[in-house]
Amino acid sequence: MQYRLWQVVTALIRRIPPRAGYAIAAAAGSAAFYCWPRGRRATIRNYQQVLSGAPPSDVRRMARRSLVNYCKYLTDFVRFPSVPAPVLIEQVLGSEQFEALDRALADGKGALIVCTHFGNWDLGAGATAARGYPLTVLAETFEDPRLDEMVVGARRRLGMEVIKIEKAGPSLVRALQRNGLLALLIDRPTPGDGVAVEFFGSTVEVPAGPARLALRTGAAVVPVAFARTAAGAPTVTTLADFLPAHTPTGDQAADVTAITQAIMAAHEGFIRRHPDQWYMFREMWPRPTAATR
Repeated sequence: MQYRLWQVVTALIRRIPPRAGYAIAAAAGSAAFYCWPRGRRATIRNYQQVLSGAPPSDVRRMARRSLVNYCKYLTDFVRFPSVPAPVLIEQVLGSEQFEALDRALADGKGALIVCTHFGNWDLGAGATAARGYPLTVLAETFEDPRLDEMVVGARRRLGMEVIKIEKAGPSLVRALQRNGLLALLIDRPTPGDGVAVEFFGSTVEVPAGPARLALRTGAAVVPVAFARTAAGAPTVTTLADFLPAHTPTGDQAADVTAITQAIMAAHEGFIRRHPDQWYMFREMWPRPTAATR
């Protein structure tokens, strides 16, 4: 069903003007907000944390806008594999950030590009590959292999090397050792299997992998986000925070926590600037149990 639905959506979006596609995406996002109770509740709880103290009406409005913007991201994802490389590059603003990236790569140790589900990360990745950077992305596997191949194929056609999470292993280290870019998403909650950090004033557990890779390889760590600049266009602006090199202290657990905290602090800043462009439809922060209330 998921694969067939994606086929239909893809065929439709590719045949209509972009503005019409965004209009459909906006309607779909609004419908999803009202027809998906579990996702709506989780998104609202997340925005209660992000917009601490805001009126409930503002929280609900932001949660709905997040779903709308996510659907617009999907619309762009359908289109951009057929967009010529020069156009992709024009759609991703941020020459200063790419110049800073060149300086970070001068050490020859590669760079960890750490993203969240925000804005249009795939457009940013596609433009980065189009600029000639060797880019490896880590991706989850969809249950339906046909859908998985559609999504992975779209990314590979843009010049990205795609590594699946379950088959990652040494491939991630090799990508950095070649002085390439390795892009990872960090905002998937991992209770009991990650590292605890502060995020919007409360503790959350997120993957420790980026910090561990940085300590192992010496790669530069760059939290990055690609924020949409206009409601009716795919153009994004690049937000990047080049973290200072971390000198290991000998306490790996403390080092991993320090690096991960710096990454999440950078992303908190990005989200505060554009809160409706963060797409987190599962609860990010665990609710207190009866024993901890």
